Amino acid sequence: MPDPAGHLPHRPPFLLVDRVLVRDPGVRVVAETLVTGRTPPSGFLLIEMLAQAAGFLEADALEGRQLFLAGVPEARFEAPARVGDRLRLEVAPVGAFAGFMKVEGAVFREAVVLCTASLLVKGL
Repeated sequence: MPDPAGHLPHRPPFLLVDRVLVRDPGVRVVAETLVTGRTPPSGFLLIEMLAQAAGFLEADALEGRQLFLAGVPEARFEAPARVGDRLRLEVAPVGAFAGFMKVEGAVFREAVVLCTASLLVKGL
């Protein structure tokens, strides 16, 4: 599996994907992250985690290109994340238009759904 630091342009503390578990470019990505620090992540950071996981839907490393979170047409927050949680991030593309990719994803803590969202991302 690709190293997140080698695939995404983000660097700690803004690199929010720790490990990619399943990667089928253009079809599906399952990644995980461990929540560390003193405060739990906000809903915005859960969305950013999904957007970063969506970067692995690209077949090649982004290498200098940027992946932008262009919009969040829909998001639902079911439960909060806590410090110490190991979160599973699942994303899959559902369409593409005008250079944008629409992605649907979810954040899980074990079998509990924390967040589901539709995202628009664009690579430049």
